[in-house]
Amino acid sequence: MRKRFLAALAVGVGLLTSMPATSAHAASQRTIADVLLSDTARDDADGFDHRWSDFDIVTQAVLLFPDIAAAAAEPDATLTVFAPTDAAFRALVQDLTGQRLDSEADVFAAVAGLGIDTVRAVLTYHVVPTELSYGAARRAVESGPVSLPTLNGATLTAESTGGWWRLIRLVDQEPDLRDPIVVLPNVHGKLANGYIHGIDRVLIPVDL
Repeated sequence: MRKRFLAALAVGVGLLTSMPATSAHAASQRTIADVLLSDTARDDADGFDHRWSDFDIVTQAVLLFPDIAAAAAEPDATLTVFAPTDAAFRALVQDLTGQRLDSEADVFAAVAGLGIDTVRAVLTYHVVPTELSYGAARRAVESGPVSLPTLNGATLTAESTGGWWRLIRLVDQEPDLRDPIVVLPNVHGKLANGYIHGIDRVLIPVDL
């Protein structure tokens, strides 16, 4: 059913998922929604696969909220999305329940089981209402931590970590779980409405 919803949404907002990622013109026109919705080649009927390094779970979570999906598809928006990988969601479920689940579908079900309001709060906490490339973010944190507003209304903090590797860590509102690191910067490069950066943990907007 979620697969049919994805297809209907793609038609409704005019997504350009058929455009090749290797084209410079396509890269400049693709939106955040295009990128999230285009990774379907190996997905099953519910939108999941066996690759824990991509973004199937966050994509299916976004599809629960047509307004968030439409915002991600708006080419005139200016957004930066810190997108948790599927492995990041599995780590969250393990942190919360002590169980290490073996399928993306089971992880998604566990996340959805937290409640629709909680899922919305978590998703919007991963979106910053400005364009921020990885290079710009690294330069910004060189002189110290930087506070970033989110669509959730709460803030997160970006800081430098990793010594000479100059990685970016995102500090959320939960002090007891490991903070995310940006592991996949500038996914598909500069997009029409901003940037996607893959992170290895889920940002938590409250102290659990």
